[in-house]
Amino acid sequence: MDSVPDRSNDRSLGRRTDDCDLLQLCRLPIENQRSFRMNSQARRLRYTRRDLLSSVLGAGALACVGCDSLSSKWSGALPFSGSMLTPNREIGHWLRVPDTERFPSKSDDIRRHASCIIVGCGAAGLSAGYELLKSGIDDFLILELESSPGGTSKSTQYKSDSFGSLRAPWGAHYLPLPGTHNEPLRSFLEDCGVLDQNGEPAEQMLCRDPEERVWANGQWQYGLLPLSDASSQDISQIERFQKEMSEYAQQTDASGKPWFVLPTSQASDDPECLSLDQLSMMQWMQSREFDSPRLLWLVDHSCRDDYGLRADQTSAWAGIFYFASRLLKPSSSAESAPVLTWPEGNGFLIDQLAQRVGDRVEKNQAVLSIRLNEDGVHTLHSFDTQTQKQVNFTADSVILAVPQFIASQLLPDSLGDIKQKRIEAARSFQYGSWLVANVALKDRPKETQPAMCWDNVRYQSDSLGYVNAGHQTGRDHGGTVLTWYQALTTDNAAITRTELLNLTWQEAAEVVCSDLEVMHADIRNQIETLDVMVWGHAMIQPIVGSRSNPMRARASDSIGNIHFAASDLSGVALFEEAFDHGRRAAQAVAQSKVRRKST
Repeated sequence: MDSVPDRSNDRSLGRRTDDCDLLQLCRLPIENQRSFRMNSQARRLRYTRRDLLSSVLGAGALACVGCDSLSSKWSGALPFSGSMLTPNREIGHWLRVPDTERFPSKSDDIRRHASCIIVGCGAAGLSAGYELLKSGIDDFLILELESSPGGTSKSTQYKSDSFGSLRAPWGAHYLPLPGTHNEPLRSFLEDCGVLDQNGEPAEQMLCRDPEERVWANGQWQYGLLPLSDASSQDISQIERFQKEMSEYAQQTDASGKPWFVLPTSQASDDPECLSLDQLSMMQWMQSREFDSPRLLWLVDHSCRDDYGLRADQTSAWAGIFYFASRLLKPSSSAESAPVLTWPEGNGFLIDQLAQRVGDRVEKNQAVLSIRLNEDGVHTLHSFDTQTQKQVNFTADSVILAVPQFIASQLLPDSLGDIKQKRIEAARSFQYGSWLVANVALKDRPKETQPAMCWDNVRYQSDSLGYVNAGHQTGRDHGGTVLTWYQALTTDNAAITRTELLNLTWQEAAEVVCSDLEVMHADIRNQIETLDVMVWGHAMIQPIVGSRSNPMRARASDSIGNIHFAASDLSGVALFEEAFDHGRRAAQAVAQSKVRRKST
């Protein structure tokens, strides 16, 4: 029996050309996906396999694929079903037109007033709602464009005779154990049973062994680096690199603030520290005379994995931050903090937050404009994508928990130059594109030891490998779901995003299968379902100069009773950052409410 993904947690729109008029866009059913059920046969492609694979996986991928097939415009056999999914990207079209033209029809009816309305139900928006409840404010709403919460931390459910029921992530899939300095996040983790009363993680929440393996020289090895044939120079440089990361982890400014810490709101802005932001991570590596191929690949892989950037594109501050901020006890060990993970990835954390927020979430709401009234109350004009009608809400305070390229466009026109400056500032933020696939298998590929781990990567590959969603269940045999990741790291992000969004399901499936079968030659025969998610603006990217960008720092500043909360305000797209910004914005709302009462 084919595995069937429960797509009640997914939203998508079919491909559209950009010249559709607004009225047509508004009348489109937002809940839409393109599903395919294939017989065991090759499918016609628009490009040669050489062009397709090199554009998505990089030119290096071609060396691992049979030369005879590279010039073909036919895929390999695709004996499975699947869907092409995308988050709702049409809001970008809506926000490009003048405020007065964003609705096909006007309505002044108010559905509901709330003390606070949060726009966006990702990790930041839900964290803001969680903090409002802790502050004693329960009169709030969260308006969410999609049909389910989570943003890039959302997950989905698969059912199959081969593995029963299994959830899998569509994006973020783990959380390093927070340090004791991050008390608010640890308190939340304790609240949802991840940590016990002594602050120790529950055993079932820790990534179980074996955690990771790497494919190199035609075989698997445990660990993230292939060290079985590493030279003495490789080992020496890796040890020196770890020592330098430990030293950075202990570095503080004159006031005692650490240079590298999660969340970054607790980190120092010392000029010497920020000078690292003027170099790329590759330039920093070269300046420190690190040239071990294994070490260079590890650093590049880490930058692509967390930031969707190559090492030569990533700020050296962010590259060092990746390693230094996660060290458990840097003064005595180079060991990273333990990894907390779940089959559904960070979808577990989203679910925990959503349960606490309860029925305060209004889904399928595309907020298209905000008006500031004379009495200080904000009117939010939304388009209900289910009823295809305008809906209006009013609120004393607003939290915009959405990326800055959306938040700036939603600001009231009455703000004039203030709004225009925010729009200009948002243009300095760069976002990366990702291709993520959930591959449901009726059985594991045939392989010898070491056995499949949680994280499975290929050495010197431009792809990021896959995570085994079934790993945390303890089942090491039979069917499972593999979540495969690829960050598109070309230098022109806009062109890359356009090309990615124009991929057909056949083309995306062929890319995924071609990459996987380098490690698992028989994997096509084991696939029941292959679903693809295209993230056009998946995450903020910490490019060179982004940490010290003054416009990034000012983007967190409230404008009256409009507050901002999203991980892009930190320059790094991590759950810890989203949680911290959501909490900060909610506290600002609570403080403004106290001030209003006192006057």
